[in-house]
Amino acid sequence: MKKPLFLLAFILSCGISEIACAADDFSDELSGGDLFTDDVSDFDDKTTAKNDNKVLSAFISSRIPAASAKNIEKAEKVFCYTVDYAAADFDGYIIDDLAITGSCGELSNDGRQLIKEMLLNNNLAFSSAQDRCNISPRVMLRYINGIDSTDILLSAPCHSLTFFHGRDITTLNAAPGKNIVEQIVTTYSSLKEKFLSPALLGQMVPNGQVLTQDQKEIVRKISTGSSPKKWNTDSKSTQSENSQQQSDSVKKGWNRLK
Repeated sequence: MKKPLFLLAFILSCGISEIACAADDFSDELSGGDLFTDDVSDFDDKTTAKNDNKVLSAFISSRIPAASAKNIEKAEKVFCYTVDYAAADFDGYIIDDLAITGSCGELSNDGRQLIKEMLLNNNLAFSSAQDRCNISPRVMLRYINGIDSTDILLSAPCHSLTFFHGRDITTLNAAPGKNIVEQIVTTYSSLKEKFLSPALLGQMVPNGQVLTQDQKEIVRKISTGSSPKKWNTDSKSTQSENSQQQSDSVKKGWNRLK
């Protein structure tokens, strides 16, 4: 990613103590629902401490399939997308059945390290407590290992992480780390650019961003014609239909934190 240092300000302003304090008003932040079980107290001090050699914390590693975790631990590239629920008539690009509303680029090594330290390798950012709220798709991170990949969806509000790998889908409660999730979502959403088909641009990497003069010419031709794949953010009717579909959706499945 071109602007990974945007997150440095967040590191200075949000520490572990703030994450712990955020857990106190957990029930106020999520909509309804009963809380069950303990938080992450089942982890001893050695487990709670961050493992610098691992991308994922013990909390996450113990809850997602090994194949899903492997792609994250051994990722060669990490790409960022902004996403939302897709309307019934949406014909644009999708990822894990969610509409891609933009690309926030490829994460640099610094960006990946920040995500690791502040969120993925931080046991204190997660809770095993249960609650009921509708996931709000905001940012998707795709961790690519060879030709395989694992996607991580960040939701805010209903602060949570959902891991997608094939048919395996796991959602984890990230309410104690809500400030971290909010900052990551805000930062990467601000970097959003229009997503274009990597195949259309002749690219081998799925970042969807224009890199060469030839690709600029392709984009120019698309812009003067009718693009078959686009996200219509100006359509109030589409947004209204989308919201209605969400409210009418069945109250079960991966898109419910429960």
